[in-house]
Amino acid sequence: MEFERDVILSDNKCSCFTEAIDKKGGVMKTRYLVVFSLVVFAVCGFGHVALAQNEATESSTVSAYATSKLLPLGPNRAYATWESFGVVLSDTGAGLMHGSTVHCMGWYLVDKGAMASEGSCSYTLKDGEKVFKTLKQGGKIGAPTIQGTGRLIGGTGKYSGIQGGTDYTTYFLRPAAEGITQYYTKTKFTYKLP
Repeated sequence: MEFERDVILSDNKCSCFTEAIDKKGGVMKTRYLVVFSLVVFAVCGFGHVALAQNEATESSTVSAYATSKLLPLGPNRAYATWESFGVVLSDTGAGLMHGSTVHCMGWYLVDKGAMASEGSCSYTLKDGEKVFKTLKQGGKIGAPTIQGTGRLIGGTGKYSGIQGGTDYTTYFLRPAAEGITQYYTKTKFTYKLP
């Protein structure tokens, strides 16, 4: 029997096209085709799974508080620096970021009720290693939520080459004490480990 097989690998995807033909030009018996298909799946399918093992998506809730220092720039403008501290809890109770703590610093500019902010964060993971992120966020002053995105820019130890990003929504709460902001953030981490 003659076999014709093309295997295409691109972008971490494996597409396998098979056609099995006997010498008379007919289709092989079903059992041979099933066995052959299983072999092709083992080569292509499991290879894709192995490539995907270092990629992950993790949905989490970050509970945090922040302090800020405000510099008024006239009646409708202000500049502020901020610093926040929090804890990350994965929605599944497991994952790289689950149980980590986070420390962020940044700035925001308020102009006629609109707020834009940038900052950087350091996550301390359960094993003591760190993951670093930059962020951008914005919204309206006094709104109950703001939207933001982040980019994972590296880490320490085995996470030094981590790549990925975050999308998040921050929900503001009534603070328990004066002079602080309290909030929680629903965050989706997407990352690839080195």
